[in-house]
Amino acid sequence: VLFLPLAVAGGCLAADTTVVEQIIAKVNGDIVTQSEIDRSRRQMEQELKARGQGAGNVQKTIQDREKDFLRDRIDNLLLVQKGKELSINVDTEVSKWLAEIQKSSKIADPEKFQQYVKEQTGMSFEDFKSETRNNMLTQRVIRQEVGSKISVPKPEVLKYYEEHKQEFVREERMFLRELLIVADPADPKAVAAAEKKAKDLAARARKGEKFFELA
Repeated sequence: VLFLPLAVAGGCLAADTTVVEQIIAKVNGDIVTQSEIDRSRRQMEQELKARGQGAGNVQKTIQDREKDFLRDRIDNLLLVQKGKELSINVDTEVSKWLAEIQKSSKIADPEKFQQYVKEQTGMSFEDFKSETRNNMLTQRVIRQEVGSKISVPKPEVLKYYEEHKQEFVREERMFLRELLIVADPADPKAVAAAEKKAKDLAARARKGEKFFELA
């Protein structure tokens, strides 16, 4: 995609050519752009860093996967196109998911929430929404067109379970969440107010009120 600002110079048109976006593949009318590939690369880099991998390992893994970024994007586009062909609609699920994100972010203002999404993902809100829709659509297609057609005989399921029983055993775990109420220890009134709030919250929690509502 080229942007051509034109200027008249001595009776002739002079054009300064600026590349706005580079198209690297077309898939049945849809396109794959360089920025999409770059975004996939950045997402993988962030995921690897989040797992604690060092810079050297991150770069090596990305180089090893370089040839797969375009292929994965094309596969994704084909699944999205198949979903549209099957008239699969995930708009309701997308809206619910975005509403959950907005609720957890505690940002009521739509414009501020869209800015928050951009800061967190590096994508515009519309791009993030479109990416979310496509991901949900591909999962539905896979479940409907692939998962529904897979049939494993019960004896094989039981045999696998018996041979891998230890993999299905989960040790007991406890997950804790806390609400921190801050008060200036030098201010007796503030401390008393904080203690009252803490007791009120504890009482509401014992009655079964949900954690995110208390938060």
